[in-house]
Amino acid sequence: MLKSQLAVISEYVLMRDGVRLAASTWLTREENHKKEQYPAVLISTRYWRGIAYQPGDESQQVYYSFALACLKKGYRLVVVDARGSGASYGSRMAEVDYAEAEDIGELVDWVTQQPWSDGRVVKVGVSYTAITALYGMLTASSALKVSVCRAPDFDMYRHLFAPGGIVNRWFVKYWGAYTKALDTNDVEAMFNCGYMAPPDEGYTHILGVQPVDIDSDSSLLDRAINEHQQNFNIGNHVDYLDFIEDFISEKNPPVFDSRFRKRITTNKVPVVIRCGWHDAGTQLGALAMFETFSHPTHIVIGPWNHDGSFLVDPFETLTNEQSSASLLESARSEVFKSFEAYLSLDGCRDTAPRLVEYYTLGENLWKKTVQWPLPQTHMKQLYLSEKNLLSGLKPEDDQGFDHYRVDPDTTTGVVNRWHAQASNQPVYFPDRRQEDNKLMVYDSAPLESDIEITGHPVVELFISSTRTDGQFFAYLEMIDLVGSVRLLTEGQLRGIHRKVSTKTPPYKMFGPYHSLKKIDAMPLVPEEIALITFDLLPISVLLPKGYRIRLAIAGADSDTFAHIKGLEKSEWEIQRNRAHPSSIHLPIIARTKD
Repeated sequence: MLKSQLAVISEYVLMRDGVRLAASTWLTREENHKKEQYPAVLISTRYWRGIAYQPGDESQQVYYSFALACLKKGYRLVVVDARGSGASYGSRMAEVDYAEAEDIGELVDWVTQQPWSDGRVVKVGVSYTAITALYGMLTASSALKVSVCRAPDFDMYRHLFAPGGIVNRWFVKYWGAYTKALDTNDVEAMFNCGYMAPPDEGYTHILGVQPVDIDSDSSLLDRAINEHQQNFNIGNHVDYLDFIEDFISEKNPPVFDSRFRKRITTNKVPVVIRCGWHDAGTQLGALAMFETFSHPTHIVIGPWNHDGSFLVDPFETLTNEQSSASLLESARSEVFKSFEAYLSLDGCRDTAPRLVEYYTLGENLWKKTVQWPLPQTHMKQLYLSEKNLLSGLKPEDDQGFDHYRVDPDTTTGVVNRWHAQASNQPVYFPDRRQEDNKLMVYDSAPLESDIEITGHPVVELFISSTRTDGQFFAYLEMIDLVGSVRLLTEGQLRGIHRKVSTKTPPYKMFGPYHSLKKIDAMPLVPEEIALITFDLLPISVLLPKGYRIRLAIAGADSDTFAHIKGLEKSEWEIQRNRAHPSSIHLPIIARTKD
């Protein structure tokens, strides 16, 4: 019955500075004749709140099924085009600029003033809309009861755009082209920019972003699109992101900005974050947030891709589609459970939990902790040794090193954790034996018993290079009983960012702190040994007895990260001797006996 009664009302909401934002509210067709009031679910997006189809109806909209689920659960859904995007007016000075963050607080207040609202709001989102949900912690009134996020980028520069200071050229270029097409209402460019595949049925029936209801001739939409011409676009900056200050500025202060700490602490807006172990650096950001702030935070890290539509497991060797409608339905169910749990607190935010739930791959077991890293963590150091071995014994040789000529064509492929930032993209784990022939690899002896690695591995590499810069990639891999090699996790650092800062980092970090700032840039001295140390992205995995651990080292990841001109013929000497014992530190968790 609800399906036939669904209606969407699109209108403009006036912000403090006169900018009008397009908002779509999903109600029943008889809503205005009823006196019942409901809590609201609010989404702020830069991916269009609605699409104009010819012909078309509400059931074709992206948010239709979620709106229907909200109504069935007793909520009302409001989706808003962020300023400078969709049918909203204004321009964008950056991605999630300060003005956009301030808008969220005003939108929460506007929602509470609607006749159907009971004064309670929950903020929800996936990816970009999850980032805007985080900003609700800063600007929203007490009407905001919880922000429920899937895969937000807590630190967009370090965890997505340029991890380790190495520019994610694939994402910056193609996401930049996609968002430009969205902001200019160019449907053809949107589906031909390379970021996402067009629908199977084509897109000739898609007219563009949906105008508001009063805009019968689209003249208001045309004016809004014209204001978007001044938008910042990250794609235009792909060659200018070598330092973190090139991205983070006064125009787009991040959630962890020191000026925001007091707001977050005072507001105590609870946040629930769900993400995957192999989804860019979203899991690292979630754990950093958990350990940085004291407000109610519930982190859930599982075996999922970016939007939760695929299972992601390095022990699963199939390369066919592993998506499931049941996965998305389960994720949606968890979202509503979070809504209900936090609304039931009736403002008693101090009673909300602080908890990390995580899934251990290989063991296929969910676990909980209130402390991260786990208190029972033991850092086991394995050293690079002769004959490409990893050893628990520190090298005694005074001269040991391995020569490596960088291969610029090495890659982790196009179904990796970085490409999965495009919605509905899987992450697969092909056998890396052939690819590893291009890398410098070091293998442990077969494990004498099962071991659990949970936390943040750290590499310490003593390397001399023939160049003044370099890209250093480290891959933690497992070798199974038949010799197949699967990637577990990875980390990276650009050579000029190798300085380990003694200053306090902007938020909790789990390895050596590299500021990634121009002032701390430290070029390599050709032929001089330098320490390259960094943490790998966190993981929780149980490796069975008989498996081996591999550390693979590369100088490029060609399908994802930007090449640096002049490094194509770099040659390294990787030291493994008494004075310079290159190694990896693994966070080992003691196993209790049954």
